[in-house]
Amino acid sequence: MYSSQQQINQFRRQNQQYVNDSVDLSTLNDEEESHPDEQYEDKYKDEKLAINDAQSVRYTAYTMDTKSIVTELRNVGVTVLSLESLSTTAMIHYMDAVTSMRLGEADDEKCVLYTDRMGRVFNVVISGGTEGLAKAWSSIEASYSGWIAISFLPFLVRVIASYGSDNDQMALSPLLLLLIFGFVLHNETSKAWLSISIFVRGTNSVGSHVWRSGGLMTDYPRLALFITLALASTASSSLITNALTIAGAIIGCLILLCSLGSRAWQKADLGFIDADNLITPILAIFASLAAGICFPFMALNSVHSGTDGDDGNTDVEKVLFHKSGKRARQHVTFASFFTALIYLFSDIQAVQDALGFQFSTHRGVVNFSFGIWIFLSTIMSMALCHRLDSSTSKKIEPFLHRDETSPVGWIVPSIPHIVIDPSLSRGKMIFPCLSYGSDVISTILVGVAAFLILWSGVKEMHGNPGSAFWEF
Repeated sequence: MYSSQQQINQFRRQNQQYVNDSVDLSTLNDEEESHPDEQYEDKYKDEKLAINDAQSVRYTAYTMDTKSIVTELRNVGVTVLSLESLSTTAMIHYMDAVTSMRLGEADDEKCVLYTDRMGRVFNVVISGGTEGLAKAWSSIEASYSGWIAISFLPFLVRVIASYGSDNDQMALSPLLLLLIFGFVLHNETSKAWLSISIFVRGTNSVGSHVWRSGGLMTDYPRLALFITLALASTASSSLITNALTIAGAIIGCLILLCSLGSRAWQKADLGFIDADNLITPILAIFASLAAGICFPFMALNSVHSGTDGDDGNTDVEKVLFHKSGKRARQHVTFASFFTALIYLFSDIQAVQDALGFQFSTHRGVVNFSFGIWIFLSTIMSMALCHRLDSSTSKKIEPFLHRDETSPVGWIVPSIPHIVIDPSLSRGKMIFPCLSYGSDVISTILVGVAAFLILWSGVKEMHGNPGSAFWEF
């Protein structure tokens, strides 16, 4: 007697032409009734067994013993949050609480399981674009370069310092800044608010961020940066061009500092700034900016914990419990030295003339300020290297699977998912006080806006153009 897996394998070998086609069991039964010959029964025998086995496996996954799963996971140290079958309002409140709390450290395993009225068990995951955002975030984290971001900061300072120069020319053109931010610094300027949410505010996962932010998926800081520089490159007046260019340089500088600072804040293990009030997001932004200014070199991927020697020849206990930070300080030193070297070469007048840069405005003040900053930020970064967490250097294979769509960041790999859309929590009225008559007010507002557009079109067609839509 073959096992279920052997039957499936035998079916795939003997009937390869049917594997890629979806086959319905009811269709097979209809064909057997219309063709009662034994040849049809033999033809679909293995196919029917494979479908029955697949349905049996799926049924078994849906009907696991809830108490047994939770007990076994908790016995191995996994934090399990159990969500029973609740009303929509109760589920929203529960998800609000789960996404707002910190459950141990980031690497501690925890999961949220949902049990319906039939006793079926599911992993709770969040939809609403979470999966796409999680993939983008994973790509950004893998290719993020803190050294490139730090090296470009002095050039932005030179652009800001060149505003109001005698020759009325910016240090770098807005079109060049747009290309650099769009292509060279793509990962370093992307998802700055998400990095603040995860590293500074301590959000459990990308899914938790999507739930808490009300589905705010668009990268608005980066969008504002691109629009500002694009308008600066097409403006007809030099005054407007310079104003928009310096505004774009300031926005880009803030984005780079926030991205650097949020990662440096997390590596320095300075805790999390999180509370349910309106001031907390502002405090988190200022904290990331301060960290990006004071110890930006902590954000480098090469700056991590470990022993003074080679980890390959070091005992696991020494790596875990005897961190020194000397290796991290060496990486900080090299990154700081090469950043200063790039700045010195760019300060040579011959290089500026060859590349078309204009760094002569307030050169002394900029050089003096950058020299102080590069020295103090390097010293502070080196002083914080002893705080790097070495517990992630060697880690036992986890029982759960890391998944950013989960509200806590982990799922049980052997059970199916139940998807909860964050629109359940954000699908509220903008003005609850206008529950009655809101449709009439909405129609009036849209009608007024449409009338103004139509009126401006009528004036243009009659040869009476106006400078503004409110001029009747």
